[in-house]
Amino acid sequence: MTTIAYHHDSKTICTDSLTSTSQTIVSWSTRKCQRVEDGYVFASGNCAEIEHLITHWHDNQFDDIACTFFFVADSGAVFFGEIRHGRRFLEPLSLNWAIGSGANWAIAAMDFGRSAFEAVEYACLRDKSSGGTVMTYRHNERALWLRTSIKANSQVRVN
Repeated sequence: MTTIAYHHDSKTICTDSLTSTSQTIVSWSTRKCQRVEDGYVFASGNCAEIEHLITHWHDNQFDDIACTFFFVADSGAVFFGEIRHGRRFLEPLSLNWAIGSGANWAIAAMDFGRSAFEAVEYACLRDKSSGGTVMTYRHNERALWLRTSIKANSQVRVN
């Protein structure tokens, strides 16, 4: 699946870049940050469900999908999100958090004082569905989030 970690004190989100389906690697260099009309979405889950989430973001009417996500509003607020009963639910984040198959590894790393970057690096070592490039998205430099190119298997700070 993936690992996406949010470090609250530094207002930083880090992601891996691996995309896989079943037992096959699809890409080592997937950007997991997507622009929506009122902010940015970092989603974890099935690729088709993530596409459905982004496509139907404006309407807030969704099929039965199970992806989880972080939403960074244009105002600067950061939320954990999920779809329940066909609607988007957002919870404001006030602590470190992670989503995806490597979430438990990443949360544990941050609990022991590691940064979001180090947490995703650690999750990539332990979780078979996380890997590739670790990308850093600093909260106060959102204008650069979608402009930095990604190269497979390199460490990238997207800002």
